Amino acid sequence: MKDHNHITIRPATNGDLDEICSIEQAHSQNPWSRSGIAGELSRANSIIFVLPTPENRLVGFACSSLVLDELQILEIAVLPDFRNRGLGCTLVSRLLAEAAAKNANRACLEVRASNHPAIRVYEKCGFKRDAVRKKYYQNGEDALLMSKHLLYI
Repeated sequence: MKDHNHITIRPATNGDLDEICSIEQAHSQNPWSRSGIAGELSRANSIIFVLPTPENRLVGFACSSLVLDELQILEIAVLPDFRNRGLGCTLVSRLLAEAAAKNANRACLEVRASNHPAIRVYEKCGFKRDAVRKKYYQNGEDALLMSKHLLYI
């Protein structure tokens, strides 16, 4: 990780909704709606972390859902000015640790086949490519299915 020791990870709260929505709008080709993000914040099985700066400005977030013994990673987003610093992998690692602590044995995700930076982050975090969902996204793009087996902490 590069020079980002001043940024810590903490669980998201309802008070983070506006900034999470702003990051999502800046990050995603097909951003989640405000109500969709608010819904995830309110679900008991959601695990959502944010990356605040010392000034309490959010620069990234991770959203996932724990279903039985499987963590489903739904979104990892880091603002463009804070990318390439290891923060995406830091967020993924924190999700994996939380899921393992809750006895999850597997993590999975879908990622656009063209999203090479995200694929590199996931592979760096130990995810393997499992399959391809052909024409999964609205624009006809394929999705890569990736997963990682977890060890209990």
